[in-house]
Amino acid sequence: MPIRAVAEIIGRHLQLPVVAVSPVDAGEHFGWLAGYLAADSPASSALTRDLLGWQPTQPGLLDDLDKGHYFTV
Repeated sequence: MPIRAVAEIIGRHLQLPVVAVSPVDAGEHFGWLAGYLAADSPASSALTRDLLGWQPTQPGLLDDLDKGHYFTV
């Protein structure tokens, strides 16, 4: 899932603007976090589902974030 999608949901709930940052400027903008945000690390639960018969029952990350309960004060 694109980090931009996560940032947009967080920004919307915190009423903060979300802007695109070029890869050249990412290090300066994000500091030590830039390397993690730039990493292309696809992941899948397919093996866990196959080996253990696991089926997720909770919402995915984007749906869970969008419910807004992480942003209540």
